Amino acid sequence: MKYHGIFVGIDRYESEFARLRFAKRDATVLSALFDDNLEGKSTLLLDDGATKEKFVTEMRHLAAVSTEEDFVVIAFSGHGITGGSLAMYDTQPEGLAVTALPLDDLAQLTRGIRARALLLVLDCCFSGHAADKVLHIPQDGYTSRNGSVSATNRLDELREVGYFVIAASGRDQEAFEEQNFRHGLLSHYLIRGLLGHPEAVDDGKVHILKLAHYVFKSVSSHRRSLPERIQNPVLGGNVSNFSLKIFTPGLRYLSTADGTRPKDVTADLLSLTAYKIPTSVVEVWQDRIGKLNKLQMDAINEGALLEGMNVLVSAPTSTGKTMVGELSAMRAVAEGKKAVFLLPSRALVNEQYERFRDLYGPLGIRTIRATGELRDQMADLINNQFELAVLTYEKFIGLLPRRPDLLGAGVLVIDEIQSLMLPERGPLLETLLTWLRVRDGLADTPQIVGLSAVLGKPEEFARWFRANLVTGTRRGVPLLEGVTGPDGRYRYRDQQGNESTEQLLEPASTAELAEDDWLVARLVSKLVGLGQQVIVFRGTRGQARKLARSLACTLGLPAADTTFKALSSGDGGRTTDILRTCLDGGVAFHMADLSPNERRVLEVSFGSPDSEVRVLVATTTLAQGVNLPADSVVICELEHPSPGGRPYSVSEYKNMAGRAGRLGLVKQGRTIIPVRGAADADRKWQQYVQAEPEEVRSVLLEPSTDIRAVILAALAEPAVPAHHRSGPDIERFMAATFAAHQARASGSADPFPSTEVRRMVRQLVATGFLKGTTNSPEEMPKGLALTDLGSLTVRSGLCVDSVTAVVEALSDVPADGISRATLICAAQLTSELNDVRFALPPRASYREHNRLAAWLRERGAAKPVISRLMSAPHKSGVGIGHARRSIACLMWTEGIRLADIERAISNPEKATRPEIPGPIQHAVQRAADVIATVVEIAIHVHPTADLGHLPDVLPAQLELGIVAGLVPVAWHTEIPLGRPVYLGLARAGLTSPADILAADPEYLLECVGGGLEQQRAVREAAVAAKAEEDEVALRDLVPPGDG
Repeated sequence: MKYHGIFVGIDRYESEFARLRFAKRDATVLSALFDDNLEGKSTLLLDDGATKEKFVTEMRHLAAVSTEEDFVVIAFSGHGITGGSLAMYDTQPEGLAVTALPLDDLAQLTRGIRARALLLVLDCCFSGHAADKVLHIPQDGYTSRNGSVSATNRLDELREVGYFVIAASGRDQEAFEEQNFRHGLLSHYLIRGLLGHPEAVDDGKVHILKLAHYVFKSVSSHRRSLPERIQNPVLGGNVSNFSLKIFTPGLRYLSTADGTRPKDVTADLLSLTAYKIPTSVVEVWQDRIGKLNKLQMDAINEGALLEGMNVLVSAPTSTGKTMVGELSAMRAVAEGKKAVFLLPSRALVNEQYERFRDLYGPLGIRTIRATGELRDQMADLINNQFELAVLTYEKFIGLLPRRPDLLGAGVLVIDEIQSLMLPERGPLLETLLTWLRVRDGLADTPQIVGLSAVLGKPEEFARWFRANLVTGTRRGVPLLEGVTGPDGRYRYRDQQGNESTEQLLEPASTAELAEDDWLVARLVSKLVGLGQQVIVFRGTRGQARKLARSLACTLGLPAADTTFKALSSGDGGRTTDILRTCLDGGVAFHMADLSPNERRVLEVSFGSPDSEVRVLVATTTLAQGVNLPADSVVICELEHPSPGGRPYSVSEYKNMAGRAGRLGLVKQGRTIIPVRGAADADRKWQQYVQAEPEEVRSVLLEPSTDIRAVILAALAEPAVPAHHRSGPDIERFMAATFAAHQARASGSADPFPSTEVRRMVRQLVATGFLKGTTNSPEEMPKGLALTDLGSLTVRSGLCVDSVTAVVEALSDVPADGISRATLICAAQLTSELNDVRFALPPRASYREHNRLAAWLRERGAAKPVISRLMSAPHKSGVGIGHARRSIACLMWTEGIRLADIERAISNPEKATRPEIPGPIQHAVQRAADVIATVVEIAIHVHPTADLGHLPDVLPAQLELGIVAGLVPVAWHTEIPLGRPVYLGLARAGLTSPADILAADPEYLLECVGGGLEQQRAVREAAVAAKAEEDEVALRDLVPPGDG
């Protein structure tokens, strides 16, 4: 008996249909098994080879060559369409009647095939639900040629003509792919049955009816544990009980992904060698973590992490998520590919960079970082001189339009991927993932590994970016969460959901109830007395400083001398002075007011097992940007300090609570929420302790999100050459976003209606961000492309309104009026730099407004920019806040001490008790992030302006807080030098490389603070900078053509 087969597997479609993960694998493995075990051959149609025309041609060819004695197998794995059609590779959603293959036509083609037995396998579904294998097409989008009879009736017709049919699911059910199996559920059990599963075998043979019964039972029972996801296959036919020999794996099968898949890993790290992880790396991991935990094993065995598949890991803090990223990275490196880690903050990038460098550097694995700072290793990144790269989201996304080759990395690990839900980073991150999704299927698309805190209902998010979902709840250190009130009782819940109470404190006295922070102070005192290290989260900077000072005075802890000495001498800021006072009492605080170096010193110190800092009082920046655990965590405020007091989300609370529990040092972590009384305790217990994290939701669905930047990103898509981009690309891109996917899955209206998209596109054309020809309001403009301004906007990550504000302000300034002060003031017009903490107006707000405006004019800021920056005096203090930040940035670039800057911008009415006006160092660093873009805009507006060295030196001046003449020295230093070193040089009049080289060595040593290493670094940098200056000067002297 001769065998013929046609096997179709479509993961990736020509149109923007949701991509499947295992359909190609279904067809490939089935084809290989039949070809290995039967006499004959099959035709394998995969992805773009599975067009409707090609499939129909092959079916007709099969009808021409088959005989009544043949055995025929036709298997399709891919999408089905509501109403009963197969989606072929070239099926178009707007032309289903012509481009899809109705089951009527399939039945007609099948009836033309002569065979002793014919097995038809359809691993798809037609229910219209949000399933893996059914397309999200409106019900009225397609009418079949025979009046749209149901898919079930059509399958009945096929069964009645004498063939055996196995379809994945019946009417109103879904067909699923199963990541553990790497197959569609139906295909997996069919393969197992053919390979001789006992329930499919009788008398040493696989009987078709017994095989069908086994598949039906296995698929149905597999989904039974998930009652919302029932899948019962449709079976039938009137053939005799045809049988086959038990299949054995042959050469073709052994060359498939199933045949080459290694055995499941165990906790033993040596089991990773089957995935070609280098032994030297495994040995490093054995010393560091000892063995794999369950989450890491699940990511490999169930999530196919080391098989190159996208993976989304949703798990609490301290569960080993970062190691999942490292596993995928080392697999990529072992294959000669690059690995890129993306993180949301500079602090996290620097922390991971240092850890990877120290861990993998001795193995010859080069690690680099890029955050937009002076010490970035951009040259190595651009020249591909690395194995591991660690970047911020913004830096990586800004590079992609010009460097799409960066997407050729083997793996892209996106840490804290839940940031997709945040208004600040969500649109950028969703843009990146949409770029990757649209690009999916190209040869240089990286594996995506998303690492997230616990997400509410993450399945749809994973489905969107085609990832296998791996969830975990088991932390390395168990966590207790609860509330404590004036009665001193700690009501808590463990990880299994069991509730208990404990008398943690003595009930409060009447006198204590009248005091501020009494409960927090007593809780911390109790926990410290138990030998624990504690993090206390406060809602504002002022509350954090105040509590830290109070605890330092009352707890009686030994001084944190080592940490105190590790802090640089600083430059006189009041926040640093207060921190030093707190360290004398073994307490510290962590907030944006501190310099990055100061924060890093505290993080390293507090993270040490024998740290002298026993209490760290922090604002939420610690939870959002640093991986720092403690034994216990106290969370005081659960409302944002902004006007209106918006409550923290459950996810934000869980992120703070998850800091409790130091692995290897305590048996369990403890999180405590201080409450005012019984009612407050019940509310916070229900709202936070017992609550589940919010469902994943695209921030693009929020009315406040500006979609215009996403439209610009559509035309900057790295997957598409610039000259091939067009209006339809915008619609295609918007339809590929997570926001659009969520709307389709929930049956909601299109979040990006064509009329609204066209309106925004026309606006972007009119304002100079896009170029194109507008014919009528009803049509998308023709020949759409990004202008230089549009490209700049995409690279910068700034919103359209911010770029517009800077463009309009600088357009009012003559070309010769573009100065350092003007550019810094223009930067403060961007909404990204808004900071209400600087806007607290004094009693005499009009007088202060005029004082600050006069100061800016004296420093050379252009009047039109000052006018836009401050507008008319207003009681809200908005203009005052803009001016204070501008002045702080200007003084910072002039090398002025922080204490003097604070005095300059503080409320003059409080000279005797000056407040800290705002986180100056934080504001300056944010300005440093956007100043290069502002300079680009200035050049765009005034292409003939002579800006001299400003474009080169101003970003470094803002980052480091130094005078322009010392920037070349900073460019050439081999070790990072703190601002105090540069301030010491400037105070001594050493403000250029030549000055430094002319200085007496002893005097230079004194200027840099007495450190020999600093003296050597400064002098060597000055030599290099002077040589570069001389070379440039020489080139300028040589007339063109003389060299």
